Amino acid sequence: MTRALLIEDEPEGLANLTNMLHKYCPEVEIVATGGSNADLLRLTEGERSKQYDVAFLDINLPDGLVFRGLEKIHDIPFDIVFVTAYDEYALTAFDFAAIDYVLKPIEADDLRRAVGRSRINRFNGNTKARVELLQQNYAANSPTALEKIGVAGLDGVHFVRLDEIVRLEAEDNYTHFILSNGQRITASKTIKAYEDTLKSLKFVRVHKRHIVNMRFMKTYIKGEGGFLKLENGETIEVSRRKKAPLLEAMRQIYGEI
Repeated sequence: MTRALLIEDEPEGLANLTNMLHKYCPEVEIVATGGSNADLLRLTEGERSKQYDVAFLDINLPDGLVFRGLEKIHDIPFDIVFVTAYDEYALTAFDFAAIDYVLKPIEADDLRRAVGRSRINRFNGNTKARVELLQQNYAANSPTALEKIGVAGLDGVHFVRLDEIVRLEAEDNYTHFILSNGQRITASKTIKAYEDTLKSLKFVRVHKRHIVNMRFMKTYIKGEGGFLKLENGETIEVSRRKKAPLLEAMRQIYGEI
């Protein structure tokens, strides 16, 4: 069984989440519920925090954002799934911190996926660090202000500065992050998921297998699609279909070329 804590201030919202977990995720046992940061702190005080595997948390609570409570928990031994209304920037902040969420109104498939991923995330650990990164990104109020991304690798969650990522490379359902220091991190997400997250931050998809950080582009070699030479010495093929979007991204950043 997966033991869960639910923090939701709206009675209807709490009842709906409870019913959906019972119906669609029978492996989840609801251990405790609350509706405020005060409840969160009371229910996770001391050894009580170890009785949960996952916490479903609403962000906006009557006594402030849920971060107020989370930052007072010394260690967070359980995974977290945020339950929130749609907010494009907030969703980007979640993705950058490698933290799961479900949108209101809750869909059964989204809930099942979040519960499934929470089992993996518990072994990855670093919940406290991921929450701290989320809080920083959430407070930044602009995607362009984001500086770090949490990459859920096969060996845990890595916190990487955007300006250290040279490129991303797809391999089946995995994505390799190639960093400027030569390090290579393998993440258990498709490259498409990262394309959507990074597209507004000077990262451009140049091939079905490659996303490149435009900060590291050195030379574009013309051709049917062409090639990019990067500052780390690598040469990356540009597909014919991605040539026009690449050139447009270059014009937007560097002007007429």
